[in-house]
Amino acid sequence: MAFKIAQTPSYKMPVKVATPNGRGGFDISEFKAEFKRLTFDELTALKDSGKTHKEALVEVLVGYSDLTDEDDQPLDFNEANVKALLNIPQALAALVEAFWASIYKAKEKN
Repeated sequence: MAFKIAQTPSYKMPVKVATPNGRGGFDISEFKAEFKRLTFDELTALKDSGKTHKEALVEVLVGYSDLTDEDDQPLDFNEANVKALLNIPQALAALVEAFWASIYKAKEKN
């Protein structure tokens, strides 16, 4: 497949969240995050800005899917839900990993 210089303004990545359970292990759940596509200069500015991971994610997270509330209803993408999502330590860590992996990590073969 040929590389295209013109790219979409955003892209989706799977996010796997490991949440501690009551059995001494972790439950793994997954949703898709939509990230703003940054240019090299924008990415460098973000890295050099001194922003926390949470602050950086507020800038680059532009949507999500397969994310539900406690009644299994889809969550709208809005400021309150993003704030709640980023306030969960395991979700924040998983989003940070997914974002940076989407930039620096080559696709791994099984």
